[in-house]
Amino acid sequence: MKLLALILLLTSVTLAETTTQQHAAAIDRVLEAHWQANKVTPNPPAGDETFLRRIYLDLAGRIPTAAEARAFLESRESSKRDALIDDLLADESYASHFFNVWADVLRLRTHFVNTSNVIPSAYRRYIRESLRANKPYDVFVREMLSAKGFAWDNPAIGYYQRDPDMPLDNMALTSRIFLGTRIECAQCHNDPFDKWLQTDFYHLAAYTHANKSVNEAFEGARAEIKRRQDVIEADFKAEKKTATDGGKAAEARKQQRLDAMHYRPVVGVIKNPVGQLLSPIGLNRKADSVLKLPHDFKEDDGKPFDVMTPAALMGDAAPIAAGQDSAEAFANWLTSPKNPRFTRVIVSRLWRQMFGLAVTERFDNLRDDSKAMIPELEEHLVQLMITLRYDMKAFLGTIARTRVYQAQASLDAHTVGSVYHFPGPLLRRMSAEQLWDSLVALISPEPDARDKQREFIDARRVGISQMVCDAYLAFDGKKLVDIAYEALGPDVELQAKEAAIMEEMTQANRAKDDAKVLTLRHAQGDIRRERATKMVEKFIKPVLHGLAAQKGVQVFEDTLYKMNPNPGVLVSETWRKMWLPGYGPKPLTEANLKAEDAKLAAQLTELAQRLKIPAEKQNDFITHTKKILAEWHRASELDSPAPRGHPLRTLGQSDRDFVENANLQASIPQALMLMNNEIMTEKALLSPWSPLMLEVTKAPSADQQLEAAYLALLSRKPSPEEKAVWSVRNLARAEDVVHALLNTKAFLFIE
Repeated sequence: MKLLALILLLTSVTLAETTTQQHAAAIDRVLEAHWQANKVTPNPPAGDETFLRRIYLDLAGRIPTAAEARAFLESRESSKRDALIDDLLADESYASHFFNVWADVLRLRTHFVNTSNVIPSAYRRYIRESLRANKPYDVFVREMLSAKGFAWDNPAIGYYQRDPDMPLDNMALTSRIFLGTRIECAQCHNDPFDKWLQTDFYHLAAYTHANKSVNEAFEGARAEIKRRQDVIEADFKAEKKTATDGGKAAEARKQQRLDAMHYRPVVGVIKNPVGQLLSPIGLNRKADSVLKLPHDFKEDDGKPFDVMTPAALMGDAAPIAAGQDSAEAFANWLTSPKNPRFTRVIVSRLWRQMFGLAVTERFDNLRDDSKAMIPELEEHLVQLMITLRYDMKAFLGTIARTRVYQAQASLDAHTVGSVYHFPGPLLRRMSAEQLWDSLVALISPEPDARDKQREFIDARRVGISQMVCDAYLAFDGKKLVDIAYEALGPDVELQAKEAAIMEEMTQANRAKDDAKVLTLRHAQGDIRRERATKMVEKFIKPVLHGLAAQKGVQVFEDTLYKMNPNPGVLVSETWRKMWLPGYGPKPLTEANLKAEDAKLAAQLTELAQRLKIPAEKQNDFITHTKKILAEWHRASELDSPAPRGHPLRTLGQSDRDFVENANLQASIPQALMLMNNEIMTEKALLSPWSPLMLEVTKAPSADQQLEAAYLALLSRKPSPEEKAVWSVRNLARAEDVVHALLNTKAFLFIE
């Protein structure tokens, strides 16, 4: 133990001045001392083929393409492993892969129920951009936990809005995700398995209990309507004071004036045109929020309805400075390097990504007596993360350079509760996303391509909601209400006509006059369409053009937007068709699409020529590849989670209902999918134009085709024994070799 203490002292003193390679060597020394003390033999070094496939799957989330594998394996540069690590960490594939990792942890959902999805659209982009920019982990977490405002200004509010208006449940999850501390039991009673009291939970939850969804931009209009109602009420009270009839006449005049306000119809004119575009759009804090113990509180350290003031759960105190947002104080406390559990959790999470097992096995359920399997390793990694200022790429790059990471994998399964001495990484199955993304790399010539169309749609969605919100806020309440009253006049007349038609329809239904009912339904549809059109002309356009005038810009229409013809949504659909500069990307035109298509066709023609595809077959190649590029995207570009029935779900992707809810177990549906799914046909993987089959079929001999298949699928050449097996079985078709290799453990596992 004295030897271990000396090593830790020597390595920690120089951490700030060392290079990444030296950081890696320091980790190796800690492990070597542990192995020596415990008589553990480390695994032998892994060959280039094993390292290549492993590092791609761990950092890029997919297998290397045949071209990438060939370039690495044929290189004679002594530093090629270091260079590959740096390249992968700098590549788009890193952001794509770790987006999947964090989507699983944060339970990211692309769609919320009954909303415009402006917040998840903005939040999704925020996570991706944070990873792409290599935002320090503590900053990333602190931004989410202190977030408030509108989605377009502060998309990090998506963290809290994943559990809208459920601050207690959200706090339980926050503690688990970032502190590895399970306090959900203490939400209802003192924890029988840990030290946490119910009051501990409520004191912690008091920091963020004030979170409140922002769903609208109608405050000005609401205040104006109330002001007019207050005037009527004040006049009534003044008249009643001098009344000789007890105020009956005054009461009647008051009611008459209130009725003349048409309160509900005018509110409908203001609110209905936005549909779900403002539901929700932001997060704020309730100024008067007070968290109290529940009515059924039964513990000895409080009584029902006691007020709970914010208090930290562990480590240093986290007082709230005068004028400081309580959530900001909470975020600063949680992400502090002094927090006893914050850094431990991220160290274990990232180590597990690389080794298949965390330093501390149950790092999401830490207790005071929880110990890492190798405590001195955890201590060293925690200090390293702090020294690196929570730079996740630097931390992963350091781990990837260690001799222990670059050792052969341990083939025996780890037994829960036992100590794993980390002589090398564990053999483990690919995640659903890694397997899917590897298939994409075999099917698409651009496996890491971003889905620009999805990004455009998401950006437009956010921009439209911001435009609607600003359009309402551009007017003072009085002017907005006045415009609503101007629009209400024609609408009232049309409502009366519609009511008369509906009465006729009732009579026709009773008389079973189907022909007349059909005629009346058409007439009703015409009236509703006219009502919606009038509302667009009398309310939406004045409001939108008011914003444009304020901004000094022109209103444009999206000529390619296909509006829903249902008159019931025509008003809100009009917003989606409009665009003002400064509110998301400019809508595309037919000319834009033609130019993009011509550019893509030129690129694919050049690719076809580089691949030496015969001229007479190039059109087929281009047509197929266009379809693939449009439909085959990495998991991070798809809905989160993928729809039910999608191969990703079959392969075990999390449903995003619970933290890290993915399933890594094999199943019969998975086996059937890999054998019989449409992916394994000429429409995708086995197409003569897929990168995989182009690589295999261009080989001039059967032996070379076999080698090409192995290189593309397993990142290595077949062994002499494997060649002998294929020779005996005499599988002549390249498709048979591909199909067989895809269903082997060698393909499905990370070695």
